[in-house]
Amino acid sequence: MDDKIAQLGKADAAIEKEVAAFMNRIEALFGKWEKVEPKYIVESTLLTLCAEMTKLLDRPNLAEYMGPATLKLSNAMADYRDSRIVDRG
Repeated sequence: MDDKIAQLGKADAAIEKEVAAFMNRIEALFGKWEKVEPKYIVESTLLTLCAEMTKLLDRPNLAEYMGPATLKLSNAMADYRDSRIVDRG
């Protein structure tokens, strides 16, 4: 059990590191194009993440491990991905 806890800690640290690096790269896009607002970059990033994560979660080898909360989150991401732009406001 201690080994699993240690591995979970390492996984969490690696995920946090990758997310922080990703966030820095996305924030670096703000202001890069004079006529592109940060809101557009954030929304496009969210849509792309929703599309890619729902594809990942739909993989048969992962689907069996997804619990109800993950399924609910995946469905919410798919709903956001599929929503009309005017509804995302």
